[in-house]
Amino acid sequence: MHANSLATIMLLSWPLFAALIFMRMERVNAAIWSILLAYMFLPPSYYIDLPVVPALGKYEIASVATAVMLWLRLGRKGGVRDPMADDTRPVMPVWTKFLVFLLLVSAVLTVLNNDDALVSGISYRPGMQLSDAVANAILQLIELIPFFIGFRLLSTPQQTRKLLVALMLAVLIYSIPMLLEVRLSPQLNTWIYGYFQHEFAQAMRYGGFRPIVFMYHPIWVASFATMGFIATLCLTRTYQVNVRMMLVICYLIVLLILCKTMTAILMAVLAMPLVLVASPRAVLTISAVVAIAVFVYPVLRLTDLVPTEDILGLIGSSQPERADSLQVRFDNEVILMARALERPMFGWGSWGRNFPVDPVSGRYGAIADGAWVITMGSRGILGYIAQFGLLISPIIILWQRRFALFRRFDHTDLLMITTLVLMMAINLIELIPNATLTPLTWLLNGAILGHAARLQYSRALRRRWQREDSEALAKKAGLRPAL
Repeated sequence: MHANSLATIMLLSWPLFAALIFMRMERVNAAIWSILLAYMFLPPSYYIDLPVVPALGKYEIASVATAVMLWLRLGRKGGVRDPMADDTRPVMPVWTKFLVFLLLVSAVLTVLNNDDALVSGISYRPGMQLSDAVANAILQLIELIPFFIGFRLLSTPQQTRKLLVALMLAVLIYSIPMLLEVRLSPQLNTWIYGYFQHEFAQAMRYGGFRPIVFMYHPIWVASFATMGFIATLCLTRTYQVNVRMMLVICYLIVLLILCKTMTAILMAVLAMPLVLVASPRAVLTISAVVAIAVFVYPVLRLTDLVPTEDILGLIGSSQPERADSLQVRFDNEVILMARALERPMFGWGSWGRNFPVDPVSGRYGAIADGAWVITMGSRGILGYIAQFGLLISPIIILWQRRFALFRRFDHTDLLMITTLVLMMAINLIELIPNATLTPLTWLLNGAILGHAARLQYSRALRRRWQREDSEALAKKAGLRPAL
């Protein structure tokens, strides 16, 4: 991959762009757009590898730049005061802190247990060193920055609406280069940054082209479009049911179809009635069930409880090519899981050590697509529990506190909060066949956890008020409180 100098300039200068965004926009909106614009337009699969520090790509640079701007307290104050601005800041649950700690520790333990070199025929994969442990821990912490930002900044209904509006506008902006690539073929990254970020064959589907723009893969673009589509549905139901919004929805439906990615289209079809018709309680419950199912998927896969043959038969009856592709994914999962079970607790680490290798040709014996199987192979069971436990725990915690949630917020606020939960659940489903774990995933996850943490505060405050009221009534009646 030979990128031109513009790719390097864009990555190095992004902190300046982030500073400009914060100078021109309100603080919360600036944080959202600083992450969004970098995700949308910076060069993908390209890293700046400086001495001492780990290699930094667009995800890492955007996250660090946004965190620095927030630390410097840049950004304008909001014109409309948040009704929950005076509430106590949400406190991260103990279990979440433990999972964050476990995720960082697992990155180090994986390195310490993979210091041996792997030699197989002509293939040589080096052992991991102590410097890799430090680099992995730093990169893991950087990856979690959007999670912390979402937790601190996006945990009120007003800030949640800003996130939904930003996602809708971002997809509408991105639709212009997307449609251009659908018509002319995916060439924008080549024209601007001088390289193509993936295999060109992956951008061809159903006799046409899938847009990839400045993302890693066409699936990433389709997943992003699905998020914007769901956000638009929510805003239409809660605020503006008019002709303009209906036209925007129709436009985004056409855009999703032109992405030619069946997973994204299926997720949009399933989400549409839930967002437009279902109650917030039903959406929250369904999302919690999905989150648990995704978390236990490796166990179901190992015990052959996933009906792979039935799934292949159902898809193959209408789309044989998609069934063949899914069959390859299932076969690769079996191979990679067998490899992961050779070092189950801490995994194989990086440098491609989690792949079986042909000793004659030196080629990998499988392709890793799903985020879950990549995590199991490279980080082991400990890393999987930490990462996917952190991904699903906000949904589960919010569901556990659902009674406080429905008592505290009105119907409009509940629709927005549960829409975020649904978007997160859909992203979790996508992590089974694909590795679409992006900064937006962590941003959504942090926002959901922030809402759940605020409910813990409201429950404690309500109990204190009830105790004070009972004591006041007892004193007024001339009685000494017995309890």
